[in-house]
Amino acid sequence: MSAKVILTVTHGSLKGKTFVFPEATRCTIGRSGDCELSLLHEPGNADVSRRHCVLEIDPPLVRVRDLGSLNGTYVNGEKIGQRPPFLPAEDARHEGLEARPLRPGDLLQVGRVVFFVGVVNPPEAEEKTAYLSELA
Repeated sequence: MSAKVILTVTHGSLKGKTFVFPEATRCTIGRSGDCELSLLHEPGNADVSRRHCVLEIDPPLVRVRDLGSLNGTYVNGEKIGQRPPFLPAEDARHEGLEARPLRPGDLLQVGRVVFFVGVVNPPEAEEKTAYLSELA
């Protein structure tokens, strides 16, 4: 059994929906229909940019990076990212916005949608996490 990253929607029209990521991937969240996790039909999604943020997933590790959204991305209530209103979104994506590690139990908020971050971490995956933490 390998590690999995699990996002559970705790607030918003998708409340109760679960997204499971069992392998390394990038997952873009936004209101565009081409996002892997599209919030296109979320009521009041004006707070969500077309390509709002990206999750960089390599179970059991996961990081989030704001893609220059106008309203920012929130981790446990703290705003990360956000571009100035005068800067076009395309330019902000290249500003070197830092990726932020997410930990089990963190709350990730995009617009009005809140995700609970969970990780299923079997013993062999815990060894990988410990090793990577020592390198940091």
